[in-house]
Amino acid sequence: DIRSRQWPRRRPRLASRAVARAHTRTRERTSLQCKAMRAEEAEAEEPQGPRREEEREPESWEAWRSAEAVYCKLPGNTEGLQILGQPVMEDWEAPYMKALADAACGPSLAEVGGRVLEVGFGLGLSAAYLDAHDDVQEHVIIEANDIVLGRAALWADEARRPTTVIGGFWQEIVADFPDASFGSILFDVFPLDFDEASGDGEVGPFFAEAARLLKPGGIFVFYYDAGGSWFDCVQAFRKDTVPKLLAAGFSAVEDDQVLCKPRPGCTYFWKDRFLIP
Repeated sequence: DIRSRQWPRRRPRLASRAVARAHTRTRERTSLQCKAMRAEEAEAEEPQGPRREEEREPESWEAWRSAEAVYCKLPGNTEGLQILGQPVMEDWEAPYMKALADAACGPSLAEVGGRVLEVGFGLGLSAAYLDAHDDVQEHVIIEANDIVLGRAALWADEARRPTTVIGGFWQEIVADFPDASFGSILFDVFPLDFDEASGDGEVGPFFAEAARLLKPGGIFVFYYDAGGSWFDCVQAFRKDTVPKLLAAGFSAVEDDQVLCKPRPGCTYFWKDRFLIP
């Protein structure tokens, strides 16, 4: 787990555009199928025309947001989630999701306040484990895919804890959250390109926001996998990722492990354990 230190205060920022969807314990049904800023004067002088390139939503975001989420049975009577033909999550990962949730809900959560942010819903495994912890007082979930968002909203309707599900990518949403507004954060999103799939590629850009959003003493945990062996994974985390976390503003970084054997035929994971940052 990663513990936050006091983060310098800054004025809350407004998101570049409104969040398109927000579901709070909604009963709305969704069908599921098994398949530096420039100065104002310079801005005013800019000619009217198409949006600048940096303002356009990445094509990968648009595709992922609207893609069909396929929930399907896998060999060994397991369940998987696929989006755009990619294996997003399989339920044999449950021991890892539980370990991440347990780390996120460590002893300090009760001390700093039990408001938990979860980025990425997937099969809802970590969400269920978070919801089971007594120290969780409020649960906020961010999910980018529309169909998975609908399933998350239905799940939230039956959750033990007050749960809010927000649709969109974290890059669109978290700027609206005040500084030091969460006691814990669990991050697990699917990488959308090769760079994001390498080491801390998908979570690295979130480090500074995590440090800003956490209360002093709060905990940040996230999915991590790197290298072709367990040794490579641990070495990459300690050599490459730990310095980034410290530079982002965290005061202490620890790691642990949990045994988690993939199902026969799994194509995206072949170690016998996961690292718990």
